Amino acid sequence: MSVVALFAAEGVEAQALRKQLSLQQAVDGPWTIHQGELGRYPVVLIETGVGKAAAAAAVAYAKVRFNPAQSFWVGVAGALNPDLKTLDLILAQDAVQYDVDITAFGRAPGELATGERFIPADAGLTSKVLRTALAMGLPIYLGRIASADRFLAHRSEAEEVRRVFAADAVEMEGAAALWAAKRMGMPMALLRAITDQAGSEAPTAFETFLESASERLASLIGQVLNS
Repeated sequence: MSVVALFAAEGVEAQALRKQLSLQQAVDGPWTIHQGELGRYPVVLIETGVGKAAAAAAVAYAKVRFNPAQSFWVGVAGALNPDLKTLDLILAQDAVQYDVDITAFGRAPGELATGERFIPADAGLTSKVLRTALAMGLPIYLGRIASADRFLAHRSEAEEVRRVFAADAVEMEGAAALWAAKRMGMPMALLRAITDQAGSEAPTAFETFLESASERLASLIGQVLNS
């Protein structure tokens, strides 16, 4: 039976998703991994840690160990698009690593060793997530996610990333995760819940927000796998 892999960077995100999806069994490995079943699919949830190196390594590990037929990177992101509101969902059509090249070699911002400026998410999985979210009546936006090696804290910088890359949201793993998944031949969709406008104050009750965001993300992923 085909395995589904879920990835989340932060421990709080991963644990909230684990709880929502009832993935109770721990699996030994270099990352914190939980497994269970959603509908007819065996599922593994991998807590990757923050940053592009952790993301790429976790994706490669999952491919070698579990060989998933489909995968989803879920979590939260700051909005660059002013139309996005807290708890809206952003589904990546593609992603860009805008501040430092994914490889160890110097290149122009966003330029990859493969020659791709933007890394596309898997079109089939992305379309399925979008259709399911719309059928559920969830607020979802198909757009571009920007990834960086650090937290984007200043409003002026957020506006510049929006202007240069036409990105709708920003986080720290998505571009590297999609890049590794594409190189490994593993279909991946990248889905984030919006925390706030990038460069502004995060929600004060952040763990409470993560519970709400994870509940929405888990509900959508569960429906995608059961549809």
